Amino acid sequence: MEIIKVKNAALSKYEELLLRRDNLRKQAENYNLAYIREFGDLIEEEFRIKIECIRKKKEIAFCQMQINQGKKIKHNELIAYIEKEMLSYQTELETLMEDVKSARSATAISPADVKKIKDAYYRIAKLIHPDMHPELAGDAWAQELWHRAVVAYTHNNLKDIEEIEALVHAFLEERGGAGGEIVIPDIEEKIEQTEAEIEKIVTTNPYLYRLILENTEEINEKKKEYREEIAAFKIYSEQLDGVLAGFTIEEMLS
Repeated sequence: MEIIKVKNAALSKYEELLLRRDNLRKQAENYNLAYIREFGDLIEEEFRIKIECIRKKKEIAFCQMQINQGKKIKHNELIAYIEKEMLSYQTELETLMEDVKSARSATAISPADVKKIKDAYYRIAKLIHPDMHPELAGDAWAQELWHRAVVAYTHNNLKDIEEIEALVHAFLEERGGAGGEIVIPDIEEKIEQTEAEIEKIVTTNPYLYRLILENTEEINEKKKEYREEIAAFKIYSEQLDGVLAGFTIEEMLS
């Protein structure tokens, strides 16, 4: 890969796009948290009933398989099979529950603090953003500082990002400054890639959740959709119960 000296105009555009992309990512994460806070109970209830239906369908499939093979349906074998089959779904449910809990426990911050966080992040980005400073790619401490800055920025942690900014300046001073002129390989391609990333962010969820969250009628309509889906799954679950009732399952003898 050929590394060339870039023009100031291209570098400025690339920097602007990177910062815009990162800001949009943060906005998307905030919309996601707001969406979970608004619909979390319904999302969780719908997922639980979906899992219940999946479990019953797998129970039916196991029972039918045993019958097709001329075997008796033993309760302990059925339980062992279902526990294994449902493990990933249970893990997914636990993750969802944790996401709902985290979204609800997130604290609101003032607009003034939001601006401070954004400004600090932008200053840090101009100094050590990995896309802007490929010369730091091999430095473990620079990578650690950048990761911590992204986390603090995403989670609106003013205290952490101010401390990280101080550490970044100390790190660069030890290196003897920012390192002179920035050289970016294939900058025009990177500009196109970043523009494509921005387009994807603003045209997909969770960024598009804002169209629902900013409209009371849309919120009510979405809640109605969730409730209708839950009701439909409950009916389906009862139908599956009827199928399961047709099988003879032998209990374990103590």
